[in-house]
Formats: sequence, C-alpha cells, structure tokens
Amino acid sequence: MKAIVTGLLMTAALLGGAVSASAAAIYLQASSTEVQLASDTKAHVVTMNSTDAAQGMTNKNGTVTVSEDGAYFVVAAGQVGGKVRGEVRIWMRINGKDVDNSNTAELIAEPDFTTVLVCQGVMELKKGDTVETVFSASAPDLGLIVKKPAGEPIVTSIIFSAYKIN
Repeated sequence: MKAIVTGLLMTAALLGGAVSASAAAIYLQASSTEVQLASDTKAHVVTMNSTDAAQGMTNKNGTVTVSEDGAYFVVAAGQVGGKVRGEVRIWMRINGKDVDNSNTAELIAEPDFTTVLVCQGVMELKKGDTVETVFSASAPDLGLIVKKPAGEPIVTSIIFSAYKIN
C-alpha cells in the first residue's frame, strides 16, 4: 500500500510539474524613445524601438507577434501632444486589419499640452498573429511625443503591454 501511495504521489508531482511548465506566462512590454508626429492625417503604425520584457511574444519595431493561441489583454498608452491644436487617435490592428471599436481620441487644446491616451482590449489571437498600434492626427505635427525630465526616466512616446489570459 505504501508503494502505491508513493507511486501516486510521484505521478501527481510529475504531472503537476508538467502542467506548471506548460503554463509559463506569455507577455510582452515594449516602448519607444522616438517622437512620432504625423506628417498628414493618414494612419501610421506606431514604432517601438525597445522590448522591455518578453516571454513568448516578440516585437519587431512595433509589430508584435504571438507564439500561442489564446485570449490576450492588450494595452497601448501613448504620450500624445504636438506643435499645433487638434485631435490624436490611437487604435489596434490584428494582421493588418483595424480592430472594430478600438479607436480612442484626445483633443490637444494647446501646442504645449500633453496627456496619456490609452487604447486597450481583450483579443482572441492565434499563433503567428500580429498586433500593431496605429495612430492618426487631425493635422500634421500632432502625435506621440517624448519628454526627458532631468534626473528621471524618459517619458516614452508609447508603452505597449500584452499578456495571455488563458
């Protein structure tokens, strides 16, 4: 009886270890230290020149690729502003197609005004799918800005985070 219980405990431990190993977290955080102002009123893919943390997802200058099927929580927070008055919009694309109901907008009332514009959502993604953040502006010289406060970390133009929730 003791041998059977010991065998069952060992099997349970092995199965538990296998489940834990296969349930590794999948996530990515990326950002950009580049100012990204619109030259026109068309859509522009947001570039991200830094991958700050990643496991099971990759960032290639703003194109994020997932390695597993599943539901993902995705959020993009852009530091928006510019040299003129107008509106900046941020939304998501999956595999080059705009995601319905994902657009967000902020009015830049004064050229020195900045704020954080957040776009977020839960998405069903398949292995190999790509996610991009896109922005547009109502006038040239509006978009994503960078600030470099003395003695503090840089205020990046975008912080993008995503993680698999199942």
